[in-house]
Amino acid sequence: MSQGHASEEPVPVLETAPDPLRSERSGRVHWVVVRTRALSEEDRAPAGMVLMTRFWHPRDHRWSENAFESLDHALRLFVDESGWVLRQQQALDGPHAYELIFEARREDFSRPSTEQMLKEVGLDPQDVAKLLNRVEGKDEA
Repeated sequence: MSQGHASEEPVPVLETAPDPLRSERSGRVHWVVVRTRALSEEDRAPAGMVLMTRFWHPRDHRWSENAFESLDHALRLFVDESGWVLRQQQALDGPHAYELIFEARREDFSRPSTEQMLKEVGLDPQDVAKLLNRVEGKDEA
């Protein structure tokens, strides 16, 4: 019997994957779970909108609901305009039903609302309401 060495197979080189949760933004992470659903007649959304998003808004201490024309439109708003990072997207049962998990920062919610900014530039509450209704309803025609 030969006492040769066991066959020396090359050991695979292990590389650690980059941390998928590492963010380039500083500050404390705030996780935002956004649920979407198909619009219903009771939603009274502008024409062309097909889904409703819903998430808890920490600054306002209330649910924030917004109608969108597509999931892509909603994602662009949350990522491009709000600066959030999409970490998970999962389809749920039902039309236009998704669960989206975003990484955000507390300061993302401390910015003034559109309504607050319009009041700060001198518009009275009635003008603000008219302007916001006109902008939100512009696609209804």
